[in-house]
Formats: sequence, C-alpha cells, structure tokens
Amino acid sequence: MGKPKHLNGHGLRKLFVSNRDALVCLFDQGVVSVAGFATSILIGRMAPKELGLYYIGLAMVLFARGFQQQLVSTPYTIYHHRQSQRDLAQYRGSCLVQQAGFLGVTLVYLLVQILVAVAGFALLSVTFLWGLELSGWTDWIPIDPGAVEVVPTLLVLLVLIPAVLTRELVRHYCFTHSENTSVLGLDTGVSALQILAMLALGYLGYLSGASAWIAIGVSCLLAISVWYFFSGPAIEFPRENLQKDLKLNWSFGKWAVSGQFVGSLASYLLPWLLLLAAGAEGTGFFAACMTLVGVANIFNTGMWNFLTPKAAKVFVEEGNAGLKRVLLRMYGVFFIAVGSFAIFLSIFGGWIAVELFGPNYVGLQTVLTLLAIAKLLEGFSHTASGGLFAMEKIKANFWVDVVLMIVTITAALALIQPLGVVGAAWTTLIGSATSAILRTVLVAKFLGENPTIGGSHV
Repeated sequence: MGKPKHLNGHGLRKLFVSNRDALVCLFDQGVVSVAGFATSILIGRMAPKELGLYYIGLAMVLFARGFQQQLVSTPYTIYHHRQSQRDLAQYRGSCLVQQAGFLGVTLVYLLVQILVAVAGFALLSVTFLWGLELSGWTDWIPIDPGAVEVVPTLLVLLVLIPAVLTRELVRHYCFTHSENTSVLGLDTGVSALQILAMLALGYLGYLSGASAWIAIGVSCLLAISVWYFFSGPAIEFPRENLQKDLKLNWSFGKWAVSGQFVGSLASYLLPWLLLLAAGAEGTGFFAACMTLVGVANIFNTGMWNFLTPKAAKVFVEEGNAGLKRVLLRMYGVFFIAVGSFAIFLSIFGGWIAVELFGPNYVGLQTVLTLLAIAKLLEGFSHTASGGLFAMEKIKANFWVDVVLMIVTITAALALIQPLGVVGAAWTTLIGSATSAILRTVLVAKFLGENPTIGGSHV
C-alpha cells in the first residue's frame, strides 16, 4: 500500500517549502522576534536601570494584546468568511467599534495604574511585574516610593498603546486575508524605525523605558498610517448591524478570553514556585533554558499565524475533509521542524548553554531536553487549537484549558519542591503533553462528526 495522500512527502513539501504564505509568515515572525530581542539588548546595554521599567510596559502590552486577539482579531478571522463583500465592509466597521471599546477599557485601566503608582501602592502594579524579584508580593502593603519611576512609562503608554495594539490588529487582518507581504513590510518598517530611533536616543543619552515606548509607539503609528494609505480596506459603520456583529464576536470571545486567563494562570505561577523552591539562581537556570528553547517560538508562532486563517477558510470551503487534510500536514510539519530542533538541543543544548551564559550553567542538558520536547508538543497543541477554532468549538477548548491548569499546578506543587529546576521542566512537559493530547482527541472527535458539513455554526 502507498502512503496516505494527506501525509505524503509532496504534501508536506507543498505546505512547508513551496507554500510562499507559510514561509513569509515564518520570516515575518523572525523579523518581529529579532526586533524584540534587539530592543532588550539596546536598553540593557545603554540604559540598564531602565530595562525593568520597559518590561513593565511590555508585560502590560502583551496582556492587553492577548485579550484583543481573543475579543476582536480571532473572531474576525473565523467569521469574515461568512460575509458577502458588501457585508464584510460593515463587519469590519463593527469590529473597529468593538476595538475602540476595548481600547477605552485599556486606557481606563492604565490611568488607574498611574494613580496607584503615584500613590505608592502595589495592589494593581504587581500584576504586571512578572519576572522581577519582589518580597511580599501577595500582601497589600505599600512598596518603595521609587515605584513612581514607572509613571513616565505608563503615561507614554496611555497615549501610544492604541497605536501599538492597532498595529497588532492590522497584522492579524493581513494574515487573515493572506496579505502576508503587506504584514512583512509593516513589521519590517516598524522594526527598522524603532531600532534606529532607540540607537539615536541612546547616542544622545535619552534612552529610557519611557522613551523606548515612544520610539515603538510612533514607529507603529507611522507604519500603520502608510499601510492604510496604500492598502487600507473599505470600512462602513452601519448601526443596524452593530449589535448583531458584536453579539457574534462575543459568542466566540467570551470562551476564548476565559480560556486564555485560565490557561495562562499556571504559566504565571510556575516561576514563583520555582523561586521559592530553588531561589533566584535556580530560577535563572530555568530562564536560560527557556531562552534557548524559545528559539522555536519563531516557528511555532509563525505557523500559528499561518494556520488560524488557513484552517478557518478551508473548513468553510471544504468542510471536515479539507480541515483534516490541513491539520495532518501541519502535524507533520511540526514533527519534522520542531522535532529536529528538539533532537539538536537534546544533543548540543548543554554545551550551547555554557558557551552563551557561562560556566555556572553547566549540567542543564536534561532540563533542555525536557523543555525541547515540550515545545514540540506545544506545536501539536497549536495545530489542534487551530482546528477547534475553525470549527468554532471554543467551549471545548476552554475546558481543556481548565484541565490543563489543574494538571499543571498539581504537577508543579508535587515536583518543583523536591526536584527544583528539573521539576519545573517536567511540569512544563506534563502541561504541554496534556494540552496536545486532549486537544488532538477533541479535534479528531469533532472531525468525525457530520464529515460532509462545513461552514455551519456548530
């Protein structure tokens, strides 16, 4: 018997090598990742005391971006296929109204953060200080008055975070409509402008957490203005469709947002538990390993940007059979690409860690191997999630996140105290395996139901 059609070498080559869209998505994610890495290096070298303030702003942006993605971007990706060309312009308008409401809530929260920081209390500020060493972080106590130093960064975000988040909205729009060359141009422009601006600020002695965000925000504003002038889509704002469209997006977003919060809780707690068990040094070892393994995120995130709109479109046009074909190919792509990376890291990871971070980081081979395998399983989980999103099985995806949270926290409590860094790696692997297995089982189950039906609201 020959190989199944959906798994043959030609199919994988077509998706992974010959598919221009997938390659552009990967290259674009590489541009974004390199820009973020370079930004941290520039601030760390030119203004090291400002790096923490920059990261406070970054944490807030990432937190807000996650909610924006689930409330606005992903629903648009899933539902825009159902709109006629005339209705699509109106649906875009409804999504922008929803985006404006979300930005309003974000700005109110930023204003509260500023008032809290000025008052010298940590009740809200601590939420976004992940990764910084704080004592008594669970207590409602005043923090050092120096916390007011974060206020300039927050004030800059109060003005420019709409531009930063709108850039992310435009990126998702371009990915959804396979305008990948446009998003590559957008991200290349933003990256070049922000790095050049920060080099200039550093040379002049003005680089800080606040000025870095000015550079990023203004770069985003300029780039999205140019994009809209040359490539902006038609947008209409009819009142009669607004309530219907917002209700449609909320039917998806309420479960997606809940899933994001639940699913991210364990990841948030893990470094704190490790800090208590292994101290700052052990947490640093784990962070170094996560940095090395995080190289795979260029591939994982890039392919996720490609898969989500691809799966949604194929499901509407070809139904379960077409979606199954795409997902099986993606499983194969992740197995080959990230699996190869995992093998490489399991052999040479320990040596690379010592060469990059110094002799104190010897003996991390086991941790790197476990985390590399977890990263492969994360790719499988992304693939299954793309299928569940395409079929609009958001509630099922949410309950997977609930189980994932319980399993991961239980494993962390059981393993981190006796095993330290190795226990944290095992916890990460167990969480990734749980996510990949449950989501794969669910997507296989739903694909087996009504195999001839596609594009219906199920």
